[in-house]
Amino acid sequence: MLKKPGYQVEPSVRFQPGEIFKVHWSEPQGASSDGAPSVSGKHEIQNRFGTKFFVGFRRFIVIANDQGHCTCVPILTYGGKGCKKKGVKADKHGIIYERNGKARLLDKEPKLGFPPVRVDMKQEGEKLSKESRVNYSKLVTVEHNVKVFFIGSIVYNDWELVSDAVNHCWNKKNHQKQRHR
Repeated sequence: MLKKPGYQVEPSVRFQPGEIFKVHWSEPQGASSDGAPSVSGKHEIQNRFGTKFFVGFRRFIVIANDQGHCTCVPILTYGGKGCKKKGVKADKHGIIYERNGKARLLDKEPKLGFPPVRVDMKQEGEKLSKESRVNYSKLVTVEHNVKVFFIGSIVYNDWELVSDAVNHCWNKKNHQKQRHR
């Protein structure tokens, strides 16, 4: 009997650079004024300490794989606002879109820092919205012992654009330890 695709724990070898997956995700609400979460399909919960969280799912692109975990960058819509959302650094983002679609900035969205990249979607019913953006400066570790759902991969000829964008953002980060006074 064939197993229906969905969220499941996958072997480490499955997390190859360029693969895209969804994972259940939570994040604290933070102090933004517009309250737009960066998780999709979200709802709000509150823990026993009164801290509010958004829970839903997030999409990630695998950048590098290791034993038991991988390093990824997130695909975000910023509550449907793309890089128009207040506080988002447009120069650290690029458009991500389905191979058969078109890459377009949203109305009044600032110029983004990196060229668009294409995705081959591999799961029926999975779509990327027109507001989908990759934050190339936000490296996230995802453990391989969590349930994920692989939905697509970066088009082979666009992988270098992704890799170069991540490296560019990494090289612009402050890597110098400051002397305490």
